Amino acid sequence: MSIMSRSATVRRRRTLAHTVLRDLKETGSTTVPPWWEPEIQQEFGGLDGFLAELSRQWWTAYAAHLDALIELGLDDPSQAWTDVTEQMPHLRAVLDSYSDESALAEAERRHCDVLRWTTRREARHAA
Repeated sequence: MSIMSRSATVRRRRTLAHTVLRDLKETGSTTVPPWWEPEIQQEFGGLDGFLAELSRQWWTAYAAHLDALIELGLDDPSQAWTDVTEQMPHLRAVLDSYSDESALAEAERRHCDVLRWTTRREARHAA
């Protein structure tokens, strides 16, 4: 895949994920309604791919915030978790509502492993 096509794919996926999350927030739902399934299937190959994208967004924001705390001398993973949850409450709620999905559980496990390795201490497990 060329850089241009990869970049376009990333933008399309981020835009769709943002749009679906905004819709979920507006409706108060934390699970994807059927009317989004065709677009999610086309862009992400199904719910697993969509959840992996949401997980990537969450963990990217979390890692950036934790890095900022570390720079300030406050390397508290639980504080970073609380802060990012407050900043992105609906994204976290959606991920939590799908916590039993195997693809999401695997993505969350990998991110927690990276966090434990990075901080060299036990991190809070994803809810």
